[in-house]
Amino acid sequence: MHNLQNIILSIVADDNSHSLLVENNGDDISKILNAGKLSYDFVKISNYDVQGDLLILFLKDKTLIDSYDDIGRMTHNFQERFIIIRKLDTQDYITDTHNMLMSLGFKMIFKSSENNLFYFFYAYNISSYKNIPDWLNSDNWANPELWEK
Repeated sequence: MHNLQNIILSIVADDNSHSLLVENNGDDISKILNAGKLSYDFVKISNYDVQGDLLILFLKDKTLIDSYDDIGRMTHNFQERFIIIRKLDTQDYITDTHNMLMSLGFKMIFKSSENNLFYFFYAYNISSYKNIPDWLNSDNWANPELWEK
């Protein structure tokens, strides 16, 4: 597992404007951003017009589940840089919330553990939304010399 502070700082390192949605359990992320002297804004999950280069959601699992439609809409505005952080008190992250994030096209990118809390990072990036299978290439398509095989 990776160090929480290093993960957060690596995620925000190349962005100029950050939008951060924090629920009551987001103080640890805010402290890291403040210590790194990084600017960010707090936004509401119902605000679909959020602008910026990066959106980080740090919400409780119940809020994530309840906000399924809102998160789906936010993927339209943040197609390249959308991060969701889950904080759990167990290593068992495969839950309904995990499955919901996977169904929206998020991929787990990092795991971190500090003070008996477990952080799971998910990223949405439309350009890597679907893994391209090996067979999906032009090598075997419309290739007459292979037709007899």
